Amino acid sequence: MNLDNFEQHIDAVIMQRGKGYTQYVHNLEETEPEFWQAEVNGTRTYDVEIQLDGKEISEWSCTCPYDGDICKHVAASLLNIRQQLRVKPTSPAQPTKRQQLDQLLNTLKREDLEAYIRQLLHDDRKLLDKFLLRFQTVTPTTEAPTKQYQQLFDKLARQYSSYDYIDEDDASAFADEVQELLDTLSASNLSSAAKVEICFTIAQGIAGIANDVDDSNGELNSLMYSIKDELATAYPQLPTSEQATLFKRVLATQFDSRYSEYGLEDTFTELLKEWAQHSQTDQNTYLQVLDKHVQSSPNDWRRDALLRQKMALLKTWNRLDDMEAVATTHMEIPDFRDTFIQKAIDAKDYDKARSLLQDGIRLAEQQKNAGTISRWRKRLLEIAYLQNDIPAIRTELEHLYQTSHYSLEHYRELKATYPAEEWVNARQRLYGLIPIPRGYDSARAMLLQEENDIPALYELIKQPTIPGQSASLFKRYAPLLATAFPHEVKATYASQICDYLRDNTGRAVYERVIDELNVLAKMPDGANMAHNLVKDFCNRYKSRKAMVEMLIAAFGKS
Repeated sequence: MNLDNFEQHIDAVIMQRGKGYTQYVHNLEETEPEFWQAEVNGTRTYDVEIQLDGKEISEWSCTCPYDGDICKHVAASLLNIRQQLRVKPTSPAQPTKRQQLDQLLNTLKREDLEAYIRQLLHDDRKLLDKFLLRFQTVTPTTEAPTKQYQQLFDKLARQYSSYDYIDEDDASAFADEVQELLDTLSASNLSSAAKVEICFTIAQGIAGIANDVDDSNGELNSLMYSIKDELATAYPQLPTSEQATLFKRVLATQFDSRYSEYGLEDTFTELLKEWAQHSQTDQNTYLQVLDKHVQSSPNDWRRDALLRQKMALLKTWNRLDDMEAVATTHMEIPDFRDTFIQKAIDAKDYDKARSLLQDGIRLAEQQKNAGTISRWRKRLLEIAYLQNDIPAIRTELEHLYQTSHYSLEHYRELKATYPAEEWVNARQRLYGLIPIPRGYDSARAMLLQEENDIPALYELIKQPTIPGQSASLFKRYAPLLATAFPHEVKATYASQICDYLRDNTGRAVYERVIDELNVLAKMPDGANMAHNLVKDFCNRYKSRKAMVEMLIAAFGKS
């Protein structure tokens, strides 16, 4: 995305809102080369950061709760950045705040800096806590760092909690402060082992309050990913024995119900997969835990999800024989069965592929899983096409045609398999497969239109009204039918309007009548008929004052 034309890559509505927010962008500054920061006033003041690479916009972020790709605050900031870069400075460039800070620290006397820091920390106790944690090794204390971080986390949770609950707005502010706590941990000189313990302490704290936080914006999940990043940094700095211990602890966390109940359990999946990449022992440990949970899963969908996770791990670790063994044991999972089906197709062993598919269909029928049945039927159709087996192609297409509400897609595919002289009879048979109830008139109409059988389409549509269906069908096909049957279509359509209005009242009814009269008026020579109906309705139903007012407003006085 380029600074010159980024508007083309942003949703038009968001871009329009961003243009209206350019005046609310404040303190826009290139704080580091090609790194811009700004504050944008909205419901609250949001912090925006944008990284450029020449004119390419490589990264962006905003602290607002918008969950799309680019919010209006970022769009507004980009507009201001582009404008600022296009304006040629008439005076020497103002040093950035970072440059001013560097210059100040290089010239400021130590005693002045100390006095300012003391005053700053005296006035802000939370900042004092973070300052002391940041320089823990310089300012040793008898209290364990883990306990200090836990106390600060608990303090934040109490601060933002109202009646033991943190609402959506406070959740964002709470998460910001916990993130600052994690940033302090990352920058501290504590040992990797100590940082690991603190990470687990904060993670457990998050899981402990998850039920009491409105996490609509995914703030807790973001914090868990920050913890994951900190663990990823600490892992290679630990001795081998401690790495193994950390692996087991993280693995236990992934299956801990305190995390899984709130969607936080998947945070560590990629981390575990990466750590086990080069350790057969860790891989086997992971797989054993997975197997244990597969066996104890309370329902099929959870068990299947775990088995799919196991297959994904085996694929990542290139354990192909193990993959095949798992798939063979659990052929009831469609994705696993499909692996062997594809292998048979690739080997052109179509008999084996068909056998696997037919077994899968029988199993899916027992489970009453229509989606899986359709999936296997499509695979049978694929094989039929590969072998140019016309009877098999027709069999599978007819099944799909009937199970997909008589779709035109499969109808057209079937038509392509027949010579013209055979199609007339085949077409009649396919049309006859549609159930008799009038609820299937829409499917019938589509096929008749496809064959351009206008007389049959007209006969179908003019049948007595089914509320909510025939009227809409007539409206859909009226332009096509009116060309061939102008008088009949107008008369039938007008009759349906009259019947509907006779039996129904209410503003919603009158609005629908007005819509139908407009449709009638657009038919060849239909305007005069619509005008006469309006006049008739106003005279016949004088007591329906709302109706008369609405008709006059829509069509004028007669």
